[in-house]
Amino acid sequence: MADFRLAIVGVTGEVGRALLSRLDESGLEFAEVHALASSRSEEETVMFRHRPLIVEVAEAFDFSRADVVVLATPLAVSELLADRALAAGCRVIDHSTAFAGQRDVPLAGTVESESAEMVIVPSAEVSLLAPLLSAAIGTFPLRAVHVSLVLPVSSSGHAGVRELAGQTGELLNARGIEPVVFPVQIAFNCLPLVGSSREEIVIEGLQQLLGEHVPLVLSAIVAPVFYGVTAQITLETEVPMMAEEFADRLSRLGGVEVRNSSEDQQVATPVTDAAGQVGVYVSGIRPLSPPLQGVTMVAVADNVHQGAARHTVDLLEKWIKRL
Repeated sequence: MADFRLAIVGVTGEVGRALLSRLDESGLEFAEVHALASSRSEEETVMFRHRPLIVEVAEAFDFSRADVVVLATPLAVSELLADRALAAGCRVIDHSTAFAGQRDVPLAGTVESESAEMVIVPSAEVSLLAPLLSAAIGTFPLRAVHVSLVLPVSSSGHAGVRELAGQTGELLNARGIEPVVFPVQIAFNCLPLVGSSREEIVIEGLQQLLGEHVPLVLSAIVAPVFYGVTAQITLETEVPMMAEEFADRLSRLGGVEVRNSSEDQQVATPVTDAAGQVGVYVSGIRPLSPPLQGVTMVAVADNVHQGAARHTVDLLEKWIKRL
């Protein structure tokens, strides 16, 4: 529908730029695309389909000029702008956690999201893990799920990317650094997220999928990697679970690529496989050692393109078809 008007808030950030890239590649048509950000980015230029878009200040934007507003923004900004956009008659896609847990605000990818006025995009970690866990639920009774996440610095936005790049250059030149985004040095280091709000958000999203009867143990660290989430996943089951059978089940899922051949020792990594791609890459699927029953595996995905941009583009396609 060519008269569809779209506004993207946070267009100069990691998610905003990835979304523009995915929309550029899609066949979706728009009458207008408004690039919005904070006053710090006013009058900057971003490219969309070979033409420049001048960035406008989101706080001053008249949302009646749009049909759908994408909020690729921090929690506080989403809280401020979502109500304004809804009051102007827009549908809203939010990438923050501002409205998580509200029953009338469904997650992208659900049936309810196709007709909702406001939708939440699940976190990159939930987007990676959900299809893998869903493949086991209902087929293999789960005793417990253990997940260890390795998050990239871009999980803290473009500021996290700049901080890692800047610290790396300074340290390689024997100069001192002053952490800003992260509480300690992140270059050549790892930062455990013990009891963090990010852990809690992922646990809440996965526990809804698993049900309260399946124990979930999750831990996370931030590593000096720019893009790509890595997850070590262990599924303990009540009955024997064949690794080959589960690998075959995963390989038949759309958007999941399994690399588990015994003849090919290649494993998927966030840099060589996932970065810039849409999809989940799984390798190292193997059985647990007795007396435990179940499987363990490693999965990687691009936290920006797979998690945020893919869900948004898929939802926009469905909304445009319904107009």
